[in-house]
Amino acid sequence: MNDYTKAPQSGALSARTTAPKFARSSLGRHAHRFDDSPISFQVTLPDGSVQRFGRAAPRFTVTLKNAQALRALTSLDEGRIGEAYLAGDLDIDGDMLAPFALRGSMKDFHPVLAIWRFLQPLLLGQIHANRQAIAAHYEMDPDFFLSFLDPKTPCYTQGVYENADETLDVATFRKFDYCFEKLGLKAGDHILEIGPGWGAWFEYASQRGVKCTGITISPASIDYLKSRAKALGHDWELINVDLLEYRTDRKYDAIVIMGVIEHLPDYEKVLDKFLTLVKSGGKIFLDGSADTKKYDQASFIVKYIYSGNHSYMVLHDFLEALAQTPLEILELFNDRDSYFHTSLQWARNFDRNRDAVIARFGEFNYRRFRLYLWGTAYQFLSRGLSCYRMIIHSPGAPPSSGEHLGASGPGPQKARQ
Repeated sequence: MNDYTKAPQSGALSARTTAPKFARSSLGRHAHRFDDSPISFQVTLPDGSVQRFGRAAPRFTVTLKNAQALRALTSLDEGRIGEAYLAGDLDIDGDMLAPFALRGSMKDFHPVLAIWRFLQPLLLGQIHANRQAIAAHYEMDPDFFLSFLDPKTPCYTQGVYENADETLDVATFRKFDYCFEKLGLKAGDHILEIGPGWGAWFEYASQRGVKCTGITISPASIDYLKSRAKALGHDWELINVDLLEYRTDRKYDAIVIMGVIEHLPDYEKVLDKFLTLVKSGGKIFLDGSADTKKYDQASFIVKYIYSGNHSYMVLHDFLEALAQTPLEILELFNDRDSYFHTSLQWARNFDRNRDAVIARFGEFNYRRFRLYLWGTAYQFLSRGLSCYRMIIHSPGAPPSSGEHLGASGPGPQKARQ
């Protein structure tokens, strides 16, 4: 594990190579910085010659198919290299976590893209920008996402692992158990899920007698969930509306928001909505991938995965905004390791279904999500990203004299085997 987190070191101009001498100059003047790279790899050039870097057996191979690929690689610009991979100009094979350990030696400077991601919501409005961003990522046939999500529990957020050998469905059920118990849910309660996705949590809660309402701005999700509810005999209320536009006189017993806070970077408005939607004394489950700096995303992610001004959660900013409200944090956990194991399983599932994905959804969509899933796994492995889950409480009236506030309840039960 530690090998992946080391930064590449500069070294003498003495890399092992099976290529002619001109190969090094073909790879550009910066190639020597990878001579003693702790992550050994090799590059196959368009003429078939091979240039090796590092002192051990190569962990991965980059195959350059044409001059465009060579120019992209020698630019040492991760955005350009990513685009060359999407275009099919280069291939990456082998240990797919290893290439991302070299990102620290590359640049990613794309000012026009950076400016537009913030200019767009200013010109068109945040709600419009949200719909565009969600459509760009989620408006594909659900079978695309089901090609890497767990088929038993298609949940697009992390499970909660006790050990690395567990299956994804066991880890996801453990998370659902935790969520259900810590929210204090019981049969007859009515919950709101913000972004219900493909219904894994709805199915879990409905089987326990909980009434479910979901809001989303993904028509594909709504269509899928309506079909799923009919097949299962559940009465799910599904509303196509942005959280920031949602208006109702109803107060919910609890709110569940799994892996959606990344699309809602205005924490003050989100927390204000929570206060209007949850009952006094009710609770909120919230989790999301997190970074230490807001809007700090690679150009590849902004351009091909999550467009607009969406952002990984910044915990200190979120807690500062929450401190200005009556809401209280009851529990907070770092789930980074669990998200690594989850995203690693997603990436493996996706590669296992490669041929079926390409046949139905095309090479471009396979390649862009392959980079995204493996890159995400590496970010959690290397601590480039964190992940947090929390239970938030909307306090009721202050206790009267002689009363005291009880504990937050039992911990998560053992997951189903």
